[in-house]
Amino acid sequence: MRLKAAALAAALLMTAPAVFGCSMFEDDEKEENTFESNDALEEAFADVPDAESGPLLRINNTEVEPGGIAEVTVSVSNAKDKWNICGLHIVYPDDLDCVNIRDGEPDAKYTAGPACEEASLRAAMEWFGTKTNEMLDDDLDSIFFTAAFAEDHGGDGDLVTFYIQVPEDAESGDEYDVDFYYYSTDTFRGTDNDRSFEKYAFSNWEGGTITVK
Repeated sequence: MRLKAAALAAALLMTAPAVFGCSMFEDDEKEENTFESNDALEEAFADVPDAESGPLLRINNTEVEPGGIAEVTVSVSNAKDKWNICGLHIVYPDDLDCVNIRDGEPDAKYTAGPACEEASLRAAMEWFGTKTNEMLDDDLDSIFFTAAFAEDHGGDGDLVTFYIQVPEDAESGDEYDVDFYYYSTDTFRGTDNDRSFEKYAFSNWEGGTITVK
């Protein structure tokens, strides 16, 4: 199971170039990438039964000074020891900047929370290259995060914290939405591959905000 979980998470991360585009320096021009997040979610789970309860994914509300770096935390509840892999996209306005590990590379800086700090594989990557038309229309950027355990040892609590910088000229009271964005590579499930569990996670997730002080 350890190799299977790690291989699946690695496969999710390796889809990033295909999902995020071929080049970090490619122009964001509209092409045939007409993917719509909500429509894709409904289509992907149309034949999957609804669960009465399941994982609750949330993004925190946080405050930051103009030009400051906001700590954006994704948390999960009602899922302790029920999941072994996740792959999630987080979106935010493109006038904000994701803090990366190195300049010029898409690896996002992050801190693993207690819900996944013992995962055998973790990685985060900022969206680069061609965006979907939906992202272009809504002026969005994105971060993809994946983590995997050998067995169902995923916990509850903070999953991951990202670091996002707001503009220097941001004004007090400005508010930026940070939300989940379903893409076909996304997953949140246990070793039993219960898609109703996963459907509940994606159908009930809640976004957050970054507010300028």
